[in-house]
Amino acid sequence: MNYDDTPEQSAEWLRLAIAQMSQHEAAYHPVTYAVWYEYVSGVNEALRRDIDHLALNGRKLSEDITRRMFDKHVAEITAERAQRINGDLRRMLGTVEDSTDATGRKTTQFSERLTAFGQELAADAGTRLSESVGSVLRDTRDLQQVLDSLKDRLVATRGEADQLRTELDRVREQVLLDGLTGLINRRGFDEKLAALLAAEGSLCLVMLDVDHFKQVNDNYGHVFGDRVLRALGEVLKSVVKGRDVVARFGGEEFAVLLPETGVDGALSVAEQLRSQVQRTRIRRLSTEETIGSITVSAGVTAYRPGEEAAVFVQRADTALYASKAGGRNRVTVA
Repeated sequence: MNYDDTPEQSAEWLRLAIAQMSQHEAAYHPVTYAVWYEYVSGVNEALRRDIDHLALNGRKLSEDITRRMFDKHVAEITAERAQRINGDLRRMLGTVEDSTDATGRKTTQFSERLTAFGQELAADAGTRLSESVGSVLRDTRDLQQVLDSLKDRLVATRGEADQLRTELDRVREQVLLDGLTGLINRRGFDEKLAALLAAEGSLCLVMLDVDHFKQVNDNYGHVFGDRVLRALGEVLKSVVKGRDVVARFGGEEFAVLLPETGVDGALSVAEQLRSQVQRTRIRRLSTEETIGSITVSAGVTAYRPGEEAAVFVQRADTALYASKAGGRNRVTVA
């Protein structure tokens, strides 16, 4: 689910979500916040119905119930959405902790003044007034203990939020990686391309595709086909260095982004990749047979200022298929 709230709206949902969280039993962490954010904002009707049904029966949301609600109604959360929720919660925790610190300091000051006042009264005033002041002082100290306990809980919860942020960063990295080759995937490629285009420097793109890959799968099986793709990924990583970006674009197609590189330099990289793949030998684990004859075709193009990313990629892809049509195992420059 996408959030389109304005900062003012999200601040109001934040206030309402905190109020709801304080009435239930789950800890203050991003999962709890996500559940109540969606509840108070009204964006998740099914979640609201389930929670309202529990409320009619007088049940508070425990940690277990809250996580079940999350899994049932919110678990399709994306990495970006989770990071936004986590960021909101961290800001909320920081605000509450700061407020707690300020309140605690004022309570301590008040308690100290009240203690001094009580000592003065003990010498000059009657027993009844002194006892009243003593009662107020005890209540103030009780409040101080509550605030100290709340602060300790917030500190612990903030630590949990930090751990979750680290986990979300790790998950986000995994989301952008191809599980087979270890290269970034198409989504990661799109993000890198957008960032490089925003930098407005020179940029070239090399698109590569394994020649006759269907025949490789048909002749040797898909397990061996996966070994070919992994081996190609290793070759690409061994050749592409520095700021250059290599990605598995999809299927048996790969892409290499070459920032601050002209067409001649990109052509040289593409030829090096093609040649290195051709020299690669891959062994079948089942028979110990060594397979050569794996080749790639490639297309190279340079970015033209002002054009759309899709046009840039399509031009490189067209050059790639020109290499296919021209006999394969070659590089074509668009």
